[in-house]
Amino acid sequence: MAISILVSAPALAQSEKEGAILVIGTGTVVEGNTARAREAAISDALIRGVEEYLARRLGSQGMVNNFPRLLQEVIPNAREVVGNFNILAAEEVDRYYKVLVRLKINETVMEEKFREIGVIETGGPPAKVLFLVSQIESTSGEASYWWRDPEGYTALTPTELALHRAFEERGFQPINRMLKGLEVAYLPEMKALDLTGVDALRWGRAFSADVVIYGRCAISEEGEVFVSLTALDVAREFMIDQADETGRADGGSEDVVQIMQSVVDDIASTLSPSILRALSTLEAEVSRLEIALKGLKSFRDFRMLRDFLENEIEGVKSVRQTKVKGSTIWIMVEYAGDEDAFIEKVLRHEKLPFPVDVIKSEEGGETVFNFR
Repeated sequence: MAISILVSAPALAQSEKEGAILVIGTGTVVEGNTARAREAAISDALIRGVEEYLARRLGSQGMVNNFPRLLQEVIPNAREVVGNFNILAAEEVDRYYKVLVRLKINETVMEEKFREIGVIETGGPPAKVLFLVSQIESTSGEASYWWRDPEGYTALTPTELALHRAFEERGFQPINRMLKGLEVAYLPEMKALDLTGVDALRWGRAFSADVVIYGRCAISEEGEVFVSLTALDVAREFMIDQADETGRADGGSEDVVQIMQSVVDDIASTLSPSILRALSTLEAEVSRLEIALKGLKSFRDFRMLRDFLENEIEGVKSVRQTKVKGSTIWIMVEYAGDEDAFIEKVLRHEKLPFPVDVIKSEEGGETVFNFR
């Protein structure tokens, strides 16, 4: 048996034009209960739609850094952040009921949810991170750490490689210590195996790092890997967070490297959000500017303007379409600064794609960009 609900092609085209999200949800028909399967399919579609929205908005790095919060607080409560949805088509085949759903996210509710649970949206250049992490193997008793001989110790240890990979995947810029010639006097305590926070910060300043991560990775004879790390804010000279993890390999050198990467990934997942939150307080206050765009002739023009704002206007964190009515498009611009500074940068920029007149309300109303 098949049950279908269809809408016309123009309706689908209009949904795409307005930035709606199209998703397919699936429910299982149990003992012929189609109504319950339909509700399950709708719930599944709303969750998939919210996941799609989050992936678009936050990107891969934002998803990784906020994953626990999104998984626990946002995705299970999909109905709370969905502004509206329509079932465009439905089909029952065998034991499954599938729905094609068009939905839109309530941006105001999502913004409030993000603030409530502390979701971090990254923007601007990546934070530069210096690693001061020793690798100690109990089988030989050997401790490998580059700051013992900063100019002569060139090879990256497996621990450093794992750290570079884990933090680079999360949007940071690991500092390649081998490429920088240092003109700095080394105090004896700066070459100690177990650095103090003060000496770790000295290294951070020497390498112009935003963050220093220091600690150790110890590998036992039984293949157990223990990693303990502390993250420091170089500019403000304080501890951001610390974490430690343990993992055990089944055997063989390859297994040890794999478990080391796994342990480092777990610690990076703990430290990364803390680091991003700490660094975000150094940035200028971010304003959320609602702007009405009038006079754009096509969606291609809108994309050109959006790309211009995101890529050419310094301080812009994000540009999101919020609604469409007739020929007017409303956008929300997150900008590190006030509205007057933003407008001045736009009007004076040589790469502004279209001539524009700006109408700004004197009483805090909406700002209009009128394109000619």
